[in-house]
Amino acid sequence: MDGTARGAVTRSRSGPPRRSGPRTRPPERPGAPVTLALREVELQALPPDAHPTILVIDGDAGTRESLAADLSIEGFDVVTATDGAEGLAALVAARPSLVLLDMFLSDQSGLAVFRQIAATSPVPVIMVTAKDDEIDAVLALEAGAADHVTKPFRHRELTARVRAVLRRVGQQPVPAPAPAGTYSVGPVRLDTALREAVVRNVRVDLSRKEFDLLALLLSESGHVVTRDQCMERLWSEHRLSDSRTLDTHIKRLRKKIELDPATPDHIITVRGIGYRFRP
Repeated sequence: MDGTARGAVTRSRSGPPRRSGPRTRPPERPGAPVTLALREVELQALPPDAHPTILVIDGDAGTRESLAADLSIEGFDVVTATDGAEGLAALVAARPSLVLLDMFLSDQSGLAVFRQIAATSPVPVIMVTAKDDEIDAVLALEAGAADHVTKPFRHRELTARVRAVLRRVGQQPVPAPAPAGTYSVGPVRLDTALREAVVRNVRVDLSRKEFDLLALLLSESGHVVTRDQCMERLWSEHRLSDSRTLDTHIKRLRKKIELDPATPDHIITVRGIGYRFRP
């Protein structure tokens, strides 16, 4: 049983930690592959005096302690939580720059926790899983996760991925959520505070990017939103050059909003320019 008292969130400051014995590594789970391929990630040092806070949400005590020690040595401040409830509380209290979220938690799935984080905060999340298939990774990435690593992982690789994500978002403090507001256009009602979408009086589940894209279109209802505006607003931190990502999200939105997605009445393509939401 985990020796950490439930409800206790642990913070580790940057700098070499004191160790009384050998570092504890998390036990390997049967069938878990080793992720060896490291994408082209530069191992750049953090700027002087920059100590981003990393929130580690993991049910395994050994993993939490090991990550806290390694990340602290690398110059990060670390906050740890043992399950989803503690992690969500720490998200509010610590305002981290990045979250490392295990897919396997005692109180709820990591994917469920990720969706709650994404609904309330723009903080980037790296998902960690021990599964030997790609289903959870694909679901998390499609929902908006910044990256994904598989246990057992090399700590140097994980640190490199953390740095890469922080560089993409500019290592800026995580901004507060957008002000609450409600859009009601045609058959669609969008509540940005609750992150809820209702279409023809039926609640519709949208991913974080789908919700943000729909909010952008509704905010400019009747006017054309260019493809460049959509890409800049939703994916600027990733510097995406392939606009097919936008096409995919538009297609998914139409399936969830239009009566006939093949001949849309509301999300209209303005050829060569962008999209317009017609009430």
